[in-house]
Amino acid sequence: MFAVIQEVETKKPSKGNAKSLETYESCFTVNDVEYCYYRYRKSDECFERPIRKAYRISVRESFRKDGKVRQKQVSICTIGYYDVVDWGGWIDDYVRGGLKAKADALRMTEGQLADMIDEKWQPVVDQIRKEYAQTEEYAASQEHSRIIKAWTEKREAFAREYGVNQDEYDKCYDVFGTLRNPVYLAKIKSDYEARKRYEKKSWEYQRSYYDNFRSNHNNAGSSSYGGMSSGNYTKEEKETLKQFYRVLSKKFHPDANPDMDTSRQMQLLNRLKGDWGV
Repeated sequence: MFAVIQEVETKKPSKGNAKSLETYESCFTVNDVEYCYYRYRKSDECFERPIRKAYRISVRESFRKDGKVRQKQVSICTIGYYDVVDWGGWIDDYVRGGLKAKADALRMTEGQLADMIDEKWQPVVDQIRKEYAQTEEYAASQEHSRIIKAWTEKREAFAREYGVNQDEYDKCYDVFGTLRNPVYLAKIKSDYEARKRYEKKSWEYQRSYYDNFRSNHNNAGSSSYGGMSSGNYTKEEKETLKQFYRVLSKKFHPDANPDMDTSRQMQLLNRLKGDWGV
């Protein structure tokens, strides 16, 4: 029993990969507000694929009948040259009904059948990949993958830097990294700076409030509310202070603010928690 690989000619050429990537503007309106994004697509113009080869794979079994040696041939599958390029060379992906069904018909295990075929099929796969790697189509496909990977990384970095959704990058830049809407980019940067100023003022206000609280706590008599020690709070007051702490700690916890350093706010809250005795 042995595997046979026959080279046959295909009738139709397969369609190659796109020759280029194209950028286009996609706009739509929601509630009278227009949204425009710079998207990409593959060009309609594709590479020609001149090789019209396919490989018919079968297994032949020799046996003796009526004193004569006869052969039985079991067809496994047929794989096109460019099928290997586009989908890979794993034999089971092309066998109708699965390789196990073929193995059962041949009274073999699936592993035995796969090894028998692979011994002759893998060199063919290696040769196809080697040849294709020298083509202009392969070089273009690799360049397209590089461009799309770089675009993905830039979107992620943009979102982290300005604290926005990744789609906001597509309102400013195209897939090649070319700035297409400088006005909208300026708006994103302006909004980012405004948020930073607000956060700074918010922190300064919280710090000022805490400093005043500490000052009153240290200087006021025990009869004043600001001068109460943690042991002087009533049970109801402590429950209220616990609620304050839970709400604020949830708001400023690092896990809830991956793009902002909230360590100072958390340190302040933890000091307050100690002062309150909750």
